[in-house]
Amino acid sequence: MKADKYLQELTKRIESSKVRKEIMREYQDHIEDCKEALMESGMSEEEAEKEAVRQMGDPGEAGREMNRIYRDVLDLNMAIWFLACCVLTLLTRWVLERGMGVVDISAAGVPVIIPEYIGRALLVYGFLLSAWEKHNDLVLYYVHGKDWGGAGAGAMNNSGFILAVGVALMAHSMERGVWISIIAAAAQIVLRSYIQMLNSKRETELLWEIGVADTAITYKGKGTFRGKQIKIKTNEEEIQPGTSVMIVMFEGPKPVVARV
Repeated sequence: MKADKYLQELTKRIESSKVRKEIMREYQDHIEDCKEALMESGMSEEEAEKEAVRQMGDPGEAGREMNRIYRDVLDLNMAIWFLACCVLTLLTRWVLERGMGVVDISAAGVPVIIPEYIGRALLVYGFLLSAWEKHNDLVLYYVHGKDWGGAGAGAMNNSGFILAVGVALMAHSMERGVWISIIAAAAQIVLRSYIQMLNSKRETELLWEIGVADTAITYKGKGTFRGKQIKIKTNEEEIQPGTSVMIVMFEGPKPVVARV
């Protein structure tokens, strides 16, 4: 078995895209090191590659074992960030209402229901944004990274902060705010973990599949895989319609292809 075929069979069974890349790189390095050592002992390049691959063991079993060890279903990072933001926003509200002597808005003639409704709206928007962030596999502070070119309004664009503001507006008391925070954090973990499972399932189904480019493929385009047309992109030069392509990786939810 060739090294590239072995790595395809191995990584096909690993659900986490981050872990998949790391394991592929490690196995690739192991195979190359073993191949070089065998060539130094007198083997031809082709014989050394086959023997190095053989020594790696069954790719299916190895892939399933790596997936069992490194599989990461629960998405806790955003929930931790969200709870930290809740502490900040709830303490800010408490300081404004008590520590600095700011009167409650209801005393100024503003119905309590108004911030309640605004808070609920922010919670709905925050959960939708959180789902979108996870679907696109954006990092926690994505507005500071390449996705936004360093622009944006900092962490305020992050769903965790928006959710925390919604909690603070709904928190008529500190106790109520704590309970809403806990419930929202649990809901966020379930939501993002479910989306991660869907993304992982799609990746493992499509990774290394061969299809045909239906349109010209650049940073966007369409191709047919398994009889279904999907949106794809390439990091190579433009690929013309009708070209056979293989899905070699994913950037967020979008498959990245290369010529076969």
